[in-house]
Formats: sequence, C-alpha cells, structure tokens
Amino acid sequence: MTQQFYGQYPTAGGPPGQLGQPQQSPSSAYYSPVELPASFPPVELPASVPSTYQQQGPQGPSQSNQYQQYNQGPPTQYQHQPYPPPQALPAQYGQYPPNTYQGPNANQQPGAPQWQQPVQSHQHHPVQSHGYGVAPTPASVGYDPAQRAYYAPVDTSADVEVIRKAMKGFGCDEAALISVFTSPRYENPWAMAQLVQDYSSRFVRDLADDIKSETRGDLETLLLALVRGPLEQDVRVLIKALDGFGTDEDALMDVLLCRSNADIRAISDEYRRIKGHDLLIDIKGDVDDTLFRLYSMVLAATRAEDMAPVNPEEIDEKVTELQCATEGIVGANAISVAHIFTGSNAAQLNAISDAYERKYQRSLEDVIGKEFRGDVEDALLYMLESAVDRARTDAKRLEEPLHKTIRKDRLFINRVVSLYWNRSRLEAAKSAYEIYSTGGVSLSDSVKMNLSGDYMEAILALLAEKR
Repeated sequence: MTQQFYGQYPTAGGPPGQLGQPQQSPSSAYYSPVELPASFPPVELPASVPSTYQQQGPQGPSQSNQYQQYNQGPPTQYQHQPYPPPQALPAQYGQYPPNTYQGPNANQQPGAPQWQQPVQSHQHHPVQSHGYGVAPTPASVGYDPAQRAYYAPVDTSADVEVIRKAMKGFGCDEAALISVFTSPRYENPWAMAQLVQDYSSRFVRDLADDIKSETRGDLETLLLALVRGPLEQDVRVLIKALDGFGTDEDALMDVLLCRSNADIRAISDEYRRIKGHDLLIDIKGDVDDTLFRLYSMVLAATRAEDMAPVNPEEIDEKVTELQCATEGIVGANAISVAHIFTGSNAAQLNAISDAYERKYQRSLEDVIGKEFRGDVEDALLYMLESAVDRARTDAKRLEEPLHKTIRKDRLFINRVVSLYWNRSRLEAAKSAYEIYSTGGVSLSDSVKMNLSGDYMEAILALLAEKR
C-alpha cells in the first residue's frame, strides 16, 4: 500500500517571472501528489539546515470578491511601507530619512527615538516567497542589524548610572531597575541594545551578569528577557526548551510558529552562532518524527510572504487536500496538513478555514481537534487560531499560564515580553483579554490577582498599566 504525501514542490529550474508579472502555470504543477511508501523512511538529517521544501510555484493574480478581504492581512498587523530607495539611506549613524514606517514608533512625539524599516541584511539567504514578484516580509524590529541605521540614538548616560547605583554595594534597588528597563524610551529593541552597550562601555561590566548576580526569581527572568532583546531572547528560550530532561513544546511553538521567513532565518542564524550547530539537530533529538517534520518545514522558511495574494482556486485545492488528509482517510495524514499550514500566510490560512466550513459544514478547527492529539494537535491549532483571530489567540495564551494550578511564570514572561516589542499587537491582546477571559476581567486585574511584589510591578509597567 502507498499513501500520498501532498505538497511536494518541483525542483526550481525555470527563470522567475518579472517583478509584478507573475508567470502563470496550472496549480497542479506544484501540488501534485507524490507516491511514498506506507511507512515513511527515517529522515536523514543534513549537516546544516537546508531549504528542504522548494519554493512554491507562482500564484495567479485573479481573485474573487469573497477573498479580497484577506489580502489586507490581519487588522492588528503592521502595514509595512515599501523599502526606502538607496538614495534615502542615511550617510552615517543616527541620520535617517523622514519617518514613514507605520510601526511601533509612528505616533511618538517629535524628538523621541524613531526608526524606519530597512532593507534586509541577510543577503546570504535566498528570497523565497509564494508567488514571483511578491515583496518579502521585513524582519521584525530587533531581528536585522541593518535596522540600527534607522534608529536615532538616545542619551543613556543618566540611566546607566541609575542602574549601576541600584546594583552596587549591599542589596539591590529593584524599583529603580524596573523604572529604567520598562521606560518607554527603551521599548524599541535597538534603544535597549544601546543601553546595554553603553553600560558595558561605561563600567566595563556585563549588564546581564550583574542582573543575575543582584536579582532573583521571576524578576531576574523578566529583566534578562528585556536586556537580551527579542532575537537573543528567542534563542535563549529555545535553548532552555530543548536542554535537559523533556521538551517545552509550548516554548517551541511560541518562538517558531506563525513567524515570517525573515524572522525564522534570523533565529536560525543566531541559534547557530550561540550553540555552534543547527537548531534542527537539537529539535530532532527532542521531539517525535511527526513534530520534527513539521518544524523542518517551518525552519525551511518557505511560508508565503504576507503580501502574497489569496488565490481562490488554490484555496479550493488546499481545502480538498485537507479533507482528504483528515476526514477522508482512516488515520489522518499530519504531514500533508502541516505542509499546507506552514506554507500559508495568515490571510491564506484564514481563507482556507472559511472555505472549509462553507464546503463541508464543519469548522476546520473542530476537524483538527478530532483527528489529531498531543503536540501536533496543539501546533496545528495554534497556527490556525492565530490566522483566524491573532488577538484572541494572544489573549488566550496570556491567560493560560496565569490560571494554571501550577502557574508557569517563565512561559507567561516570555509571552508578555515578546508582545512588549510589538506594541500594537500587545494592545490588541489586552482588548481581547477583557472580552474572552474567564470572568471578563482585564489583563491588568488578572495580573494583580495572581502576581505580587516587584514581579507584578514590572509586568504592569510592561503592559503600560497603572500600578
């Protein structure tokens, strides 16, 4: 017997289409099934992470009105502006073009730190997008060193003195540390990186080491997450999730799922720099084969870029494939489902969810919950729920570790800090929390009911809530 593994791409051979003029080819050319043995052979792990899954073929430009709404992307995501032309690049550090980027600093007062989204610096990675001529999604703030050129430095001289005084001598002034590290002037990752660097230059000391020496418990975990910045923090979360006995699958999902290709490449590179080998090697040693295959697709960084359109014909094909891989067979094909989920952007996956329910009168979420179990079910549902309603999913994942019988503070800290670097997404999650949380309480009230002391004060400061 054989079973079909859908979604294998052909070897990239032909020349790409011209920008803005996608080549047309039948969708069956890149979604034809491939015959595999009933029992999948073991995965041969390469020496380095390859782009195992080739770039998907072009998508046709035609769209029906019922799908056009998805091309705008989830409402809480930033609408990135086009890259600045070469002549707009700053001549030296601190000089930047007029602020047209509608990101976390777009509404700051004049004189506050601002930045513009730069061209990607990861030139050694090939641009892979679903559909030729689609602009790649820029890396998140803090994930591309080229972004520094668009950041206006701040004067940290007073703050580094406050930090050193707070940790010098007997005892530690936790309130002073919280005041500095949660200040709005450092909510841009590059401003925080400058603070860390200036502290080291001024006192010839490592700020992270001083925090480890002078603080304890959850406050230490929180402050370290802030001073590391989003990229290093993601890598540290992965290392802790994979080291030791057992695997923290929740942490793996938080860091790796629903991320742009640019972010995935940056995380993979930073992990390799810190650990000295590939992330995929460590994942293979810690999870089962099915979950490993899912994460190998994620780390291949071939997800459709955010600007890739929703093609109704392709959506219908994927809906049919999903039904065949779940309800249509005895024993669901997790690999086929994972391939579709990891290869689709949020708008496309949202359209797939809607189309599946219209066609089969059942929600795709219920189908996944019925056909899968364990970590694979959790990963697939996280991707699906995030695509359908990102704010509600974020709110749900903030509530879970707060209300468990054994509270998972580290998981809660990781999630709060990751949202802190994306202010619009954090505000959307806070609004959704009050609507969907148990009892309808606000996130800040929930924090006050479940946390205490300096740790609570620091969390409230990050949430920009009154203490």
